Amino acid sequence: MENVKLVSDFTNWMKYELGLAENSVKAYRQDVENYMEFTAKNLLKCGPEELVAYMTHLRKSGFSIETVQRRISGISRLYDFFIMERLVKTNPVGFISKPSKWDKLPVFLNFDEVEKLIAAPDESSTLGFRDKMIFETLYSTGMRISELVGLKLLDVDTHRGVMKVTGKGSKERLVPMYDSLEEKMRTYVELRHNHLVKDRDEGYLFLSRNGKKLDREYVWMMVKKYCTKAGIKKNVSPHTLRHSFATHLLTNGADLRTIQIFLGHSDLSTTQRYTQVTDDKARNTLLNCHPRFKR
Repeated sequence: MENVKLVSDFTNWMKYELGLAENSVKAYRQDVENYMEFTAKNLLKCGPEELVAYMTHLRKSGFSIETVQRRISGISRLYDFFIMERLVKTNPVGFISKPSKWDKLPVFLNFDEVEKLIAAPDESSTLGFRDKMIFETLYSTGMRISELVGLKLLDVDTHRGVMKVTGKGSKERLVPMYDSLEEKMRTYVELRHNHLVKDRDEGYLFLSRNGKKLDREYVWMMVKKYCTKAGIKKNVSPHTLRHSFATHLLTNGADLRTIQIFLGHSDLSTTQRYTQVTDDKARNTLLNCHPRFKR
């Protein structure tokens, strides 16, 4: 069905079935027509991603939270009508967080700052190379610091180019490694075996100079040290590299659901906060979008 007929049927339903006041009907119709003009797609085929893009557009255009809420309310009523008419099965508004719940975007590094941070450790030394690999891994996978320190040697498959990450609730996910990271990881694994493993190997990927599992506080302090060395003035933590991973993917065209999977988010609304800094570019796949995957 074409959008014009869909909106006309929706208007008649509000007017004659619901008995809404003329001004209310007019306002809801205007909200729907604005959304229809923005998406330029069949309304029956629009989902959460189109709504997120629309909300981002409204925020960048300077509309108040109240206006955005009202417009989303009108769109939600439209999809309630579609469900009643058995044109769609779900209301996409139910899959997104409302504007009042949007958080301020966390601090993230731009690509040049990430490059400076990764280049800061002296990779000619064993510990320096380990530190470089920690930064590479955090940025290229978007994993949490708790996930990184919990990585086991067996979780890294350099032949397939993937890492198995155990996230919140013991949920496992696979994240890819770009080619140069695979090569560096092989080198690190050898250095680990020859220089970091002591009497007993507990199997953790990243080890201290004493052969022990790294803790989160140590990695946090390490990030601070290298940021100072690289001249980065922002308030950076290991989690900043996770935010940078997601932001850079989205601004380079990756779709929200792909990012959601690789971040291990259970709810798309958690991922959508990164849309506040995107340029609304066309969507692509992960391997084509991450700056380091393009090398």
